[in-house]
Amino acid sequence: MRPLLLGVALLIGGVTHARAVAPAPPDATRRTLPASDSLPPGFRAAFDANDARARAITYWLQCVPTIARLRADGRFGVAATAPRLIHCERLPSGEPIGGVFDVDSSFTRVSRLQLVRLDGDRGAFTDAIDTLRLAHEAHLVRDVTAALAADVRRTGRPFSAIPVARVGATSEVWAMPRANRVRMVVTGGERAYVRAPDGSLRLLVDRSASWAQLPLPPDGPLELTSAADTVPGVGDLAPARYQAEFGRLVTVRTRVVESRLVPGLDPATGARVVWEHTAARR
Repeated sequence: MRPLLLGVALLIGGVTHARAVAPAPPDATRRTLPASDSLPPGFRAAFDANDARARAITYWLQCVPTIARLRADGRFGVAATAPRLIHCERLPSGEPIGGVFDVDSSFTRVSRLQLVRLDGDRGAFTDAIDTLRLAHEAHLVRDVTAALAADVRRTGRPFSAIPVARVGATSEVWAMPRANRVRMVVTGGERAYVRAPDGSLRLLVDRSASWAQLPLPPDGPLELTSAADTVPGVGDLAPARYQAEFGRLVTVRTRVVESRLVPGLDPATGARVVWEHTAARR
């Protein structure tokens, strides 16, 4: 699936919902190339946790435009009347699926759910899906989008609200910044929310102050500088992984560590790039 830049946060006339599933990060030694022993304590575990979310978000950015095109082409019925919300999920088996659905105004009941496999001929996917969780995630996306609308008008910094389902944990919604000019890339600036027990939004991560936009070279290596001192944030790793899908050699640099995506096989995910960590150049 060729990745395409997502140009709007609200797709197909309503809240866009795509469930990006971030599996629990596997043992870091299985996912990264050998690294310097001088890495800070706890770096690998924290990096892998952020990278698991970044991988889920990158899949969302690839999947949503594909499903939108299939919907426009009539894959889910006449486009004018087809379900409006988009669902994307990479199953624990690694199989990518996506489709469309509707949800009622109380966000308690999903209807007209239609899913296809995205690793072959777009055949129908009919296995059971937790539709209650879909409804709850769609509700969370709607609320995060509404909560940040005034901030977008004030700053001129658009975002995409992306659900990330954590294995064995409450679903999160990540407000991932998008560039507000062409041929630019944004690092940092992300915020994450969960649903509090009382039904309100609870801010889980706030790196809005780290927002930075820089020119995106047409090709060649790409270096991204994180505002973090040690471990890059999700908002640094997601654009790195996204750009690596175009065959770029991408480096993310913090004050003390350089992390580079290089060709290699990740046995945990089947990905063809892996992270290589070294002490940052002084």
